[in-house]
Amino acid sequence: MTFFKNIFKSNKRDEENIPTNDDEKLTEFGLGEFDLNDFPDQDRNKSFYFHEYNKPDGEWIDIDEQICKIRIGEMSGFTFKSASIMASKSGILEHTLKKGDLITNGSVFYKLHQKGEYKYENSIENSEFKEYFNGSDYKHSFDKWLINDGSFVKVGDPIFQFNDSKYQKHINTSKKSGFVHLIDPKKVVQLDHNELIYIIRDCDQKRINQRFINVPKIIKDEFTNSTIIKWEKVSSRFQISEGVKTKSDNFITDFLFSFNFIDNNDQIIFHFDPKQIKPKQSDKVFFLFENGEQIQFELTENPISSKNLLNEKILEYKGLITKRELELFAKFNFKKWKISLVSDKREILGGEIGGDDFYPTKNNLQIVIKKFALEYILLVKETIPNYEPTELKQTKPEKETISDFCFVYLMHDTSNGYYKIGISNSPEYRERTLQSEKPTIEMIASKKFPIRKIAESIEKALHSTYSEKRLRGEWFELSDNDVEHIKETLK
Repeated sequence: MTFFKNIFKSNKRDEENIPTNDDEKLTEFGLGEFDLNDFPDQDRNKSFYFHEYNKPDGEWIDIDEQICKIRIGEMSGFTFKSASIMASKSGILEHTLKKGDLITNGSVFYKLHQKGEYKYENSIENSEFKEYFNGSDYKHSFDKWLINDGSFVKVGDPIFQFNDSKYQKHINTSKKSGFVHLIDPKKVVQLDHNELIYIIRDCDQKRINQRFINVPKIIKDEFTNSTIIKWEKVSSRFQISEGVKTKSDNFITDFLFSFNFIDNNDQIIFHFDPKQIKPKQSDKVFFLFENGEQIQFELTENPISSKNLLNEKILEYKGLITKRELELFAKFNFKKWKISLVSDKREILGGEIGGDDFYPTKNNLQIVIKKFALEYILLVKETIPNYEPTELKQTKPEKETISDFCFVYLMHDTSNGYYKIGISNSPEYRERTLQSEKPTIEMIASKKFPIRKIAESIEKALHSTYSEKRLRGEWFELSDNDVEHIKETLK
């Protein structure tokens, strides 16, 4: 790009030697007001446009330092005539125009403030300080980060390493204590003049909110009048990511987990790479938290072969997750996971390493998991009408042969008024099992059938009859008349 420059100092009040009173000093300390008479006669019939500032908004400008460029007249390809505006006093720069804005007499195209006056001053005294790179992009190149995204640093701590045109290495150090927000954690090579490299803040929450964004995929099924919640993106550097990605401690095994709402239930989803690992029924996944508690998920069936949103082959498993288990993920720092392959008699440990460029470290992985779980809990409450989280852990079905007799039963949870329609070989035992976890459950009615297939058909018919009143799984919100009809059926 070719520039033809008219370079002059800009401060109209100084040039005219007009005295200021005390009331004017604050607002017109360094007011960049456009005056056509500052330009040569041959240019005054042309249009003037703002082109660019030489420093970011809120940065310090020294006397005789360039403030900005103004374009004179129209462009010819990539070539245009310009004027560089130089500072006749030092101060904090405030941007007032955007590139391409038309400038007329009286237009204010910049302001200079004294320290402490401008709201967006980039100062180490503020709760947020931005570090811009000051140098020509062709003379310097980025080498490597010396700290992790989200780390707490003190004044003078090394932040990143870069090279000059002679390949001499230099270290950038922190000017402020606080939490570091790396603008590009995977930055390579190029360093541009005035490029924002990182931000240091007193609190890390703003980085967390900006960096780790979760985008839900909410599906409304009009045929069943149900809602499904999945995820397009979970805290990832990439646009598509269905869950939290982690790696085993030896970097060999990838493991993704997510929280979905499917079939009127909260479910935890596991994705395994079939080239690395093939879990089977009865294998287990454990999650350990820093408060010492742990959760166990036993695979009640073989994971199914499927493809993820990136069209990659995966093994997927879905299982119920309870309210208390979700709250553990949301409230306490995750520590480790373990996949126990029972038939292979081996275990895989992981959780120290995130599987995404945005959260490779343990600290950021913990943040991502807690934020994701909390946002899932809030989203389900806001999205699902009459939402009731799963309170009880799914139990293993009782072993029985196809000729065993079976009962259809109706149970009542007096704490919320909901009813459960289910089948069991031993409804009394089933009642005691449920009561051990929730004492407010009681048996209302049950009926014995000679074989399980008949019981299953009756259960299915009842579920179908009251499908519009289904809350989740086998739980329904029934009226008194509904209850009487079911009791009559089960006489």
